[in-house]
Amino acid sequence: MRVGISTACFYPYVNTEDTIKIIKRLGFNICEVFLEADCEVKESFIKDLKDRADYEGIRIYSVHAFNGVFEPFLFDRYERRRKEMVEKFERICRAGSMLGCECYVFHGLRKNTNQIGIKDIAKGMDSLVRISDSYGIKLAWENVSWCMTSSPEFIRDVNELMNEKIYFNLDIKQAVRSGEDPVKFLDVYKDRIINVHINDSDPLNSCLLPGKGCMDLKDIVERVSKINEEIPYIIEVYRENFDGDEDIITARKYLENIK
Repeated sequence: MRVGISTACFYPYVNTEDTIKIIKRLGFNICEVFLEADCEVKESFIKDLKDRADYEGIRIYSVHAFNGVFEPFLFDRYERRRKEMVEKFERICRAGSMLGCECYVFHGLRKNTNQIGIKDIAKGMDSLVRISDSYGIKLAWENVSWCMTSSPEFIRDVNELMNEKIYFNLDIKQAVRSGEDPVKFLDVYKDRIINVHINDSDPLNSCLLPGKGCMDLKDIVERVSKINEEIPYIIEVYRENFDGDEDIITARKYLENIK
């Protein structure tokens, strides 16, 4: 079982590039990089980040962006703004390619954004997939509670209208926050799932480190493994969800022994 961690777990207290040594110290050799600012998408920054990861023996599997400021506008009706956002999207794809990432974790539209029709959304997603493909990186659409992808039915309906091949990222905490069973998303994603943001939860907390709640993570892992045993499980929690290194190390060991 491949267990990784997101640099977002250390936000906003540690700069992205400085998380690499921490990730290595915690016993991981795979991670997701969350680019938190425009300066972190610059070529010089990305080259330095890749050098640091290579030096530590860390595989950067996926890239994420501070998406709320541009991804919803990739579908904007105002053409000038849409084109500018496509440029930002391409920069993330380029960064992901330079980092050797398998995929770009994508949020997309917020709920009820401009009441865009589902056919137009599918057309827009096709265009974005073609761009990401041109950089050799897969677009992994993520379920997010405050986005249109909070609904597995919405994802299914858009996917059925698309011509290009979209992939998916399951985020367990976001499924919980959407009031959905994570398995419902797996039923839609099927063999297109390529990444998992894994965490635990209980009746009072939607986001806890794996092993700290009552979510049946073993069932989810078994379901995903039947599709592809190589899919990584990226621990993605918030900084307030753990006290220190030992908590994360314990969570990593819990996942590594879950099967």
